[in-house]
Amino acid sequence: MKPGAVKARPGLPLICILTLLVIAAAILIGTAAYRPTLVVRDAESGKELVLGSISEGDAFDLDFIHSVDILPVQDHFVYKNKELYLMQTKCLSFGAGLGYMGQGTLQEKGKWSEIDNMNRRVGALPLRVGTIADHTIVYKGRKYRLSDYFTPKSLVKVGVERKRNFLWGNGK
Repeated sequence: MKPGAVKARPGLPLICILTLLVIAAAILIGTAAYRPTLVVRDAESGKELVLGSISEGDAFDLDFIHSVDILPVQDHFVYKNKELYLMQTKCLSFGAGLGYMGQGTLQEKGKWSEIDNMNRRVGALPLRVGTIADHTIVYKGRKYRLSDYFTPKSLVKVGVERKRNFLWGNGK
């Protein structure tokens, strides 16, 4: 060995590689841990029902019984451009109280009246958990009957929040 030369430590490259891997993993977990998540939140108490992570193009349905005609209604929502959009409404009896504002195409399909291509941005969707309405969200093949999670008549908001979703859990 030449005078003044530094003797290399045999384990130093391995320590450097492991340190870089730990830093890369921390960055990956830190950026991937918070994801858009479909949530139902009680407006007063803050109690939440986490339905799972949501990605661009994901959809869910809100099924309920209309309080006036006591017949089923199905609303179809899509997550796009980081917001919720009402895309379709289906009902057995089209009439007063259904909120048709000239958006989309109204057509009859069998026994259902359908309004397609509504593309109505709703942001967070406020609703009262119905005693008659039996509000049920259908998301990723699973049904969530809101009265099973929240007090009837309580005001809840269905929306998207950034929540911690570890890669190994709560991906629903």
